[in-house]
Amino acid sequence: MKNRFKNIFVSVLAIVLTVILTSEPQDNSFAKEYKKGNMEKGVQEINEQVKDLKKSKIERHEKLDKDFPIFKEKGTAKIDEDNLFYIKNKTGFTKDELDYVLSGTELEGLGEAFEKAEEEYSVNSIFLMAVAKHESGNGTSYLAREKNNLFGFNAIDSDPINAATHFKSKDESIEYVAKFLSENYLDPEGKFYNGVSTDAINISYATDPEWSNKVEGHMIEIANKLEEYNVE
Repeated sequence: MKNRFKNIFVSVLAIVLTVILTSEPQDNSFAKEYKKGNMEKGVQEINEQVKDLKKSKIERHEKLDKDFPIFKEKGTAKIDEDNLFYIKNKTGFTKDELDYVLSGTELEGLGEAFEKAEEEYSVNSIFLMAVAKHESGNGTSYLAREKNNLFGFNAIDSDPINAATHFKSKDESIEYVAKFLSENYLDPEGKFYNGVSTDAINISYATDPEWSNKVEGHMIEIANKLEEYNVE
């Protein structure tokens, strides 16, 4: 399975260090023994990091499997706050996992930006990606192509093209909108706060009354794709 470069790199590094240790000529000098001890310690630490990465990945996917059916049944408006799909929750999915979801679309390669936005602004990456996929047609819309605007941000109905915000990059679009949602829609003190759900955000974010259902449909699509990701 692709998009596993981080784990592969760490594993290869461990193998290289092991080869160096086992192939090095015997030398009883203190310096040689000290160097060997440090390298052995380095190999051990790398192996522990690999184990931790695998364990955390398995835990993420176990929670996905547990919470996904509940979300599909209840939607974001009725799930508990500890559910993986709760809009203010950090999923912990890595850029490689998110890029796997985006592969084959015009949003491919933006996994790191979505990961950073989730970490910094506590906006669920599955939800944020779903909004971007819906609003930009998976990155194919005019605003996405010409203005790097993945969210239809400020694209008012009376003049959606000219009024829409122009971003320097798609990464900037993701960061800006995540911050805006966090401060204005998901904070109880925010200007557009109506609750923490797609229905609540729909009230002020989009004029389409079906926006919430469409975004949650994309969240289901994303979750299905994440379930395909190889966690071994």
